[in-house]
Amino acid sequence: MELTYLGTATLVIRIGETRFLTDPVFDEVGAAYDFGPWFVPRSWFATEKRYVTPESPASLGSFDAVLLSHDHHADNLDLAGRALVADEARVGRVVTTVPSARRLARPAATKDAPGCGLGLGGRAVGLAPGAKTRVGPVTVTTIVARHGPGYAPQAHEVTGFLVDVDDGPRVWISGDTVLFPALEATLAEIRRQRPVDLAVVHCGAVGFPRAPGLRRARFTFDAAEAIAACRMLDAKTILPIHRSGWAHFQQSEDDLRGAFVAAGLEERTRFLELGGTLEL
Repeated sequence: MELTYLGTATLVIRIGETRFLTDPVFDEVGAAYDFGPWFVPRSWFATEKRYVTPESPASLGSFDAVLLSHDHHADNLDLAGRALVADEARVGRVVTTVPSARRLARPAATKDAPGCGLGLGGRAVGLAPGAKTRVGPVTVTTIVARHGPGYAPQAHEVTGFLVDVDDGPRVWISGDTVLFPALEATLAEIRRQRPVDLAVVHCGAVGFPRAPGLRRARFTFDAAEAIAACRMLDAKTILPIHRSGWAHFQQSEDDLRGAFVAAGLEERTRFLELGGTLEL
């Protein structure tokens, strides 16, 4: 297995001849988005992409499947990423949540935007937590996740993934989530069955401190929760992603790196630079 990091939560995963892409983000640096509903001030949920993706979609070839944690936020599926997954010649299936699959299956909108239809039809595969699908020599299981506090809109419309390669490594991809009891129980069960070879953790401590009622809320792992989750799994190798590059990420990468060192996990943890590759 070979994983190449392209920024935010975008990974190219190669397993023999089978190829996956996770959470495709390819828009230009400076692309601006508003994650809030139309009726609130833009400044509450505004964000901006602050890095240059090291590869263009055109350079990446085709994929058997995209593993998409959720479709309605542009830091996990932006406009360029949406154009890629809409191309049937480039992407076989999109494995995601039931609500995301329902949206993506709808006819393409006249003006595209996160959360709109892309006309994927049956290529959008929506799985409830714990459901499985096969892609080549790989079993993909969707893992419970919660994108923020339970009272936040669409907090449960997100998923993680457990990737089991036949006679090969086992990988957990957290998706955009915080740590909560259902996830803790699931991680304990995964470890009981078979420890993971690699934990891919979405970090960044995402927050929107200008939004009333959500000023102290967090929508992804901070360093402490990412470390706790990896310890629950006893992960052999840890790959933090979704850790920098957007205005709404509230924890610096320096703080994240320092926390893993302080936790005694430095030897297990790999911080890939943009375009860097990890082999298992």
